[in-house]
Amino acid sequence: MTQKGLRTGHVVALVGALLTLVSLWRPWYSVTFPQAFRDALTGSGQLGQDPGMLGQLARGLASALPPSIEASGWQALNGADVALCAAAGAVVLVILAAAGAFGGAVKVDPYACGSAIAAAGGGAAILVVFHVVHKPGGAQASDWVHYGQGLWIAATGSGAMLAGGLMAAARPKDAARTPAASAGGAGFARLDPELPPVFAAAPGTPGHGSVPPPTGR
Repeated sequence: MTQKGLRTGHVVALVGALLTLVSLWRPWYSVTFPQAFRDALTGSGQLGQDPGMLGQLARGLASALPPSIEASGWQALNGADVALCAAAGAVVLVILAAAGAFGGAVKVDPYACGSAIAAAGGGAAILVVFHVVHKPGGAQASDWVHYGQGLWIAATGSGAMLAGGLMAAARPKDAARTPAASAGGAGFARLDPELPPVFAAAPGTPGHGSVPPPTGR
């Protein structure tokens, strides 16, 4: 059975897909340089005190170094950004097809559509969780690297795609019931024939309609 129009799950997944796309332009990570590192580059620091070219470069770097550096999803994900964009874009296209945005040329089963959306949302969620666990730079730079808002936006968006897909794929309880089952077992005819009496008096005689007791020999 095919159906046009959106269900609640489709709308939830569509919002999640858009959030996932937006997250790629937002900072996923920020790098904050510790104060000890900055002090080492100044004129009173170990590197900045060098009278030669090294000290001059260190002092120039200290003056130009910002408090923190941010990296967007496009800059920090090393290929996962393309996968997230593809998953979110596919969800948007499938939902538009389910809504009938492409006319009668494309018809999408709403339940199959929901399953595809849930698969895309699950894959996106796995990618996000991976980048939560594995920060750039490894354990050595873990204290310097902090999560940005883009990562949490992507986590929300991928979760919404997964949840919305599962909602859209869920079939109503009445949909799986067969006509016979929905009729409460009416598919089987009731067997209630009228059986003729065995010991019945002939019509027009006394005792007609009753069964006399059997006589012993």
